[in-house]
Amino acid sequence: MKFFIKLLLLGLIVTFALFNHKYISFDKGISKTDFEDKSVIGVLTTVTGVKSVQYYKKTFAREDGYNYKVYIVTTGDAYLLDATDDDIKAFKTLGIFSSKFQPEKISPIPFYVEVIVGFLVLVIPFGKKSSHNRPAEHQQPQTDSAQ
Repeated sequence: MKFFIKLLLLGLIVTFALFNHKYISFDKGISKTDFEDKSVIGVLTTVTGVKSVQYYKKTFAREDGYNYKVYIVTTGDAYLLDATDDDIKAFKTLGIFSSKFQPEKISPIPFYVEVIVGFLVLVIPFGKKSSHNRPAEHQQPQTDSAQ
């Protein structure tokens, strides 16, 4: 039973992390991470159907400059894309002309915090103490029958 409770808690932590970092959303499902499967018309339709843009800074900096994740919600799908500082500035510039493109900064809980909580769930014991480990004062006095 303890194993099942720990497994359930770990599943909840992983699910929370995926929702927290926008890999999954309630209204759009699993976020797409690229536009490779779309034609030019498909990309233009996606761009014109943007509902909102959110972004957050990644916990660990990357050498290639993609230090942000941008979450774009459209009328059809949701996209979670890597972005640079210049990309964020470009979205802010577009936001001057259209409020749909005004990026909203969000602050998800970092992955390392969720990993630490998951580790604690694995390490911390659950349940009540077993009855054979009672303190000495609550045990029956033992008599020596060999006397």
